[in-house]
Amino acid sequence: MINVIFSVLLGVVVFVATPKVNASNLPDKLLAQKITLISGEQVTLANYLGQKPVYLKFWATWCQPCLKEMPHFEHVQQTYGDAIAVIGINIGINDDRHSVDELIKELGLTMPTAIDTNGDLAKAFHFTGTPYHLLFDKQMNLVHLGHKATESLDNKLALLAQHKTVDFLNAEQLNDNEEKLSIALNDDRVHALFFTATWCDWYLKDSRPAISQRCIDTQHGVNTLAEQYPQVVWHGLVSRLWTGEQDKKAYQKKYAIDYRVDIDKSNTWFYQYTVNELPELILIKNDKILFRAHDLSDETILKQAKSFLDMSK
Repeated sequence: MINVIFSVLLGVVVFVATPKVNASNLPDKLLAQKITLISGEQVTLANYLGQKPVYLKFWATWCQPCLKEMPHFEHVQQTYGDAIAVIGINIGINDDRHSVDELIKELGLTMPTAIDTNGDLAKAFHFTGTPYHLLFDKQMNLVHLGHKATESLDNKLALLAQHKTVDFLNAEQLNDNEEKLSIALNDDRVHALFFTATWCDWYLKDSRPAISQRCIDTQHGVNTLAEQYPQVVWHGLVSRLWTGEQDKKAYQKKYAIDYRVDIDKSNTWFYQYTVNELPELILIKNDKILFRAHDLSDETILKQAKSFLDMSK
């Protein structure tokens, strides 16, 4: 976008294109995306447009690389907090307010923090894995995107804090161009969607042992139910986070899964059903949710699941 300045020189109109002072290479929708802080305050990138750069970092309390980088994150806040808006975004997956507050207290983090409980921020900023660093200059141009706290990131932070120019990146990198996975649910049949992650069982073993075991037990439980209720349409959906086709295939083989399993590459299904705690089984008929639960090792929950599955006979 440009402003056009014109003048008359010797009777000739001259048009001079000059950059718009507060131009941004981000779409208006992203500039207006609300970030709700745990303090209750809501901010947007538009709030900082023309005022100061913004540094966003997505993280999780159980993410080991995230924890290793937290001293660096706090150092950025202490060093540049007046010149740059530093905001932490907990991804809200297998995390809650208590665990986030405890980690903030333990590590002495002082930057404003949000919890992405409904997945809106992950969708808006094309989040694909933690840690996830996004840096925008004062005009809200994307100038850095990456998964590590690198020397390049540090250099850009230092330059922006000194009001210097940093080359900006193509903001199209924030667009999610993955095609939505097609699943027809409105066919008078009961569909069982099982949401999990290929790393849920082993990556969380030390940091979240109870969740790790739940992932294992519930996967076995779903396999058993799929055998008992073949008339139900079973569909495994694994998170796209840190996951490729080889990871998916290895996971299917590891747990001897016979039903269809897909990576939700566009994150459409996880987002649509606000799946923020893994694993989760959701039973659906004609787009209506009949039942959803996280732990099939609980006999009461398993009995409830079977009662709905019996309806499909």
